[in-house]
Amino acid sequence: NQSKDDMIKWMHSITKNLASLSLEKSDLSNFLNNPSSSSTDSNPIQFSLSRSKSQYSENIERCHREIKNGESYELCLTNQLRTNVSFERKQGLSTTPFGLYKRLRQKNPAPFAAFLKFDSSKRMDEIRASMSICCSSPERFLSISKAASEISTKESNQMNHGWEFAPPFVSSNDNDSKFIVESKPIKGTSKRNINDDGVPMDVRIELDAKNAEDLRTSVKNRAENLMIVDLLRNDLSRICEPGSVHVPKLMAIESFATVHQMVSTIRGLVNPCETPIDVIAACFPGGSMTGAPKLRSVDILNDMEMGKSRGPYSGCLGYISLNGCMDMNIIIRTAVVTPATKSQPSSHVNHEESWDVTIGAGGAITALSECEDEYDELQLKARAVKDSIQEWHCSGSN
Repeated sequence: NQSKDDMIKWMHSITKNLASLSLEKSDLSNFLNNPSSSSTDSNPIQFSLSRSKSQYSENIERCHREIKNGESYELCLTNQLRTNVSFERKQGLSTTPFGLYKRLRQKNPAPFAAFLKFDSSKRMDEIRASMSICCSSPERFLSISKAASEISTKESNQMNHGWEFAPPFVSSNDNDSKFIVESKPIKGTSKRNINDDGVPMDVRIELDAKNAEDLRTSVKNRAENLMIVDLLRNDLSRICEPGSVHVPKLMAIESFATVHQMVSTIRGLVNPCETPIDVIAACFPGGSMTGAPKLRSVDILNDMEMGKSRGPYSGCLGYISLNGCMDMNIIIRTAVVTPATKSQPSSHVNHEESWDVTIGAGGAITALSECEDEYDELQLKARAVKDSIQEWHCSGSN
């Protein structure tokens, strides 16, 4: 039929466009085979906060007042770090946003990393781009996959919380297509010590394990995580079959290259009448980036963040497949790169390329939050991206 022909035509068009990304093989292979420079710049780039540390602390104090007044249980407050990076104009990957992404991917590997470039050029090594997203997200927002005939609860983290029960989803009609939706919100972060220089490896391992255990038993972080799990259960119940929403993993610790994270898993069986777009609409924005209850928390956050858009940060990025499956991340641990808005002197127009770079970071504020701890957590979450940007900056000086 017509719709099928249009779909096939679109797929051929996309295939042709991908093939037109004519990277120079020698340039790409040299870039990928050379590890990112570990050299330090005598003049490191500086980052500025959209709202200063004192303003951020005032925001946290207001969060405490809103929580005490019963307006919210948890508010996911964020801030943005900004900087400018300039290079002498030259062809190649290392000084493009894609070069930054490769360094970020090496320094902070993550299961939901992504690079997305918005512009009209055909080449990935083209200097100009209207916006590039360099993402190293560890967090899954939503996924949809084909369901097995039965959902097992054996993967439960050996604790009975009363939510793990998952009824055996056996379709009454063998021809029915069943889909499972999954969300894995992250709430709770602590640093890793495994890569600390100058510390014996046995000491690193011991400290790293202690940090993970401290995170697992933290009353504050468990409270943060539990409230978002409850919010996601509510969101998913809007598009799932009654009684199918369950939590196979609650407050599990997952370790990544630079941080430990407290992660829960919520699943449900999607109603046959719902599409992937319906699922996103029911759950967006991700509860781990808003707070609970969601709508009132967003109103409060919008006021505290001075009505400024977070941009791509805290949104989602991923794919929707033609077979009904989907996978979306939460856009965190991310650098958003755009051509610099400030005007350059005319003599430098053809000799220098300048980029504005923003990093979003923040954390969930509860009644137990401390201002200094929350500010340190913001810096911890941004550190890997900041270090990657510094290395990217250094690559233009080599």
